[in-house]
Amino acid sequence: MERTIEENNISAKRLRYVIAIIISCLATTVFLCYRFALLLDAFLCLMTLNLIFLLVFLLALMKYRLLGRLPQKQSASYQKIFFLMLICCGCVCIASYFPDYFAPVMLMGVFLTTAMEPVMALAASLYYVLLLGMAGGCSIYVMVCYSILCVVGVLLATFLSDKTRVESIAIYLIYFLCGHTIPLIFYYMGYHKISSRNFVLALAAGMITCAAIMIFYPMLERICRQELAHSYRKFLDDSYPLVSDIRRFSMAEYNHAKRVSRLALACADEIGVNGDCAAMAGFYYRLGKMEGEPEIDNALRLANNHCFPTDVMAVMEEYGGVLRLPQTPESAIVHMVDTLVTKIEVLDQDTMSSTWNQDMVIYQTLNELSQKGFYDESGLSINQFLKIREKLVQEDSLL
Repeated sequence: MERTIEENNISAKRLRYVIAIIISCLATTVFLCYRFALLLDAFLCLMTLNLIFLLVFLLALMKYRLLGRLPQKQSASYQKIFFLMLICCGCVCIASYFPDYFAPVMLMGVFLTTAMEPVMALAASLYYVLLLGMAGGCSIYVMVCYSILCVVGVLLATFLSDKTRVESIAIYLIYFLCGHTIPLIFYYMGYHKISSRNFVLALAAGMITCAAIMIFYPMLERICRQELAHSYRKFLDDSYPLVSDIRRFSMAEYNHAKRVSRLALACADEIGVNGDCAAMAGFYYRLGKMEGEPEIDNALRLANNHCFPTDVMAVMEEYGGVLRLPQTPESAIVHMVDTLVTKIEVLDQDTMSSTWNQDMVIYQTLNELSQKGFYDESGLSINQFLKIREKLVQEDSLL
């Protein structure tokens, strides 16, 4: 999906978290170099590798966000990604004290999948274990062992969400078996022997990995969902600066935005789509009017500067169907509601005092838009369209 140039600019808020991610990774490298008493030349080589990796990784991360391919369409701020990267840095530092082969490095890939595309989570976790291996002077078997553990961790993490209790137990059991067996296999390949101590270490590694995933993965997922829901609501709070700016610009625009937001939320809930996205997109749908022409570009620039969720920005980019027709049910709902409220606001109060007149406007307007194929690309079914129309008809007043 092509994006406007304004959305591709990185906001100051995101830039702070990007810098924080870079600092945390560099600090981890400094710690590992100190921990393993590396010489200056090795330290400089690792720091250079860090900078190269971070440049490529962060560029890819920005691209994935713009494409909407981060879990839950990420709330557009990088706060949670930085938080999880920081946890991974801590895991790497702790893993440096574990015996070779038996560090619970699988946890990094698992935790990162709660905030990243699996490909990105795998790339980050693999880099961290390779960094640990290079700094610690680990053998090729240790580095391959840790790499495979990361791959297994990321692949299995895609099965952890929305599973039944029995399925979850099965996945946790697989994690335990992998965390226990894979280190033993590579230890044997490296030394051609296995002692009872190795079995105990492998058992401990598997149990630590399994227990940590059982405890922390659901917690991180819950935090991510709550943060996402909160990120929508905070933008609609009357105390939010951009809301205050709209109110100062025009009370008429503010009241219009409140009406569209309220009705869009009700319609989204009626058909079971993302009500938070619809409510926020409805409120800021005409944000560009505050800045003037080109309205869509200016709206997206403001939205980007305030780190709006990407799905909300997608709806704003489809304002009025100018650049493209609505591509999601939420975008279709916002367009319907905004069109209706705008039309009814233009008509005089006497005309709209009759419920019959309001119902006729709703039926006529929505039917015309539907017949023109305005919502054909939104994924909205006929049944959902009819439910939305009836929901709006049931409203006492759209004003």
